[in-house]
Amino acid sequence: MNNIKDESYEIMEEDISEQQIQQSIRLGFIRKVYGILLFQLLITTIVVYYSIYNQFLNRFLVSNPGFFYLSLFGTLCTEIPIICCPGVASKVPLNYTLLLIFTFCESYLVAYTTLIYEPLSVLMCAGITLALVFGLTLYAIFTKTDITLWGGGLVCLSVIFFILSIVGLFYRSFFYQTLLSCCGLFLFSIYLMYDTQLVIGKNKNLISTDQYIIGALMIYIDIISIFIQLLKLFGVRKK
Repeated sequence: MNNIKDESYEIMEEDISEQQIQQSIRLGFIRKVYGILLFQLLITTIVVYYSIYNQFLNRFLVSNPGFFYLSLFGTLCTEIPIICCPGVASKVPLNYTLLLIFTFCESYLVAYTTLIYEPLSVLMCAGITLALVFGLTLYAIFTKTDITLWGGGLVCLSVIFFILSIVGLFYRSFFYQTLLSCCGLFLFSIYLMYDTQLVIGKNKNLISTDQYIIGALMIYIDIISIFIQLLKLFGVRKK
């Protein structure tokens, strides 16, 4: 009888030890993801700041619109391998190199977008984005709702939003554009909570701990998308 009890205690200790190891690995993964994310946001903030207040860079952006399309091409060429090829996303230093190129290209796109808005309104939208991201992240961490189960619905909403965005290129009605931006803000807010829970790993669905580049990339895209939608809604265009 005592032998059975001893064996059960050993099994329980092994389970607890295994859980502690897994939690430690996940915490290290989370720190790495958000460390990379902060670095990405720092690069974007610097690029946007200098594009607004540095006359040389400002004139360069305005007089060279071709670089906008080059940067757009660069984001696609780096984002697709990272997301679609798990081996690439976990291979050092290739994963860091692709992510760095993506971040600079995306930062250039954001900087180019902010050129048509007043600097004060850009700063205001950045502040709203910060507050919104902070609140949504806390909600995703502490809520009992498993948002990672909403993946199929988010894909459907993304397809609908993409189609509506294509229509928006030709239909420039103020009401339609405002409604489209509101839909985009809602969609990317849900995506932020969805991706946050995948990174935190509190539910059944989670990101593997060797896919830290993918985790940082997804949350970065969510934040930038939220900022762009807020800018469309509340940004004051230059006269």
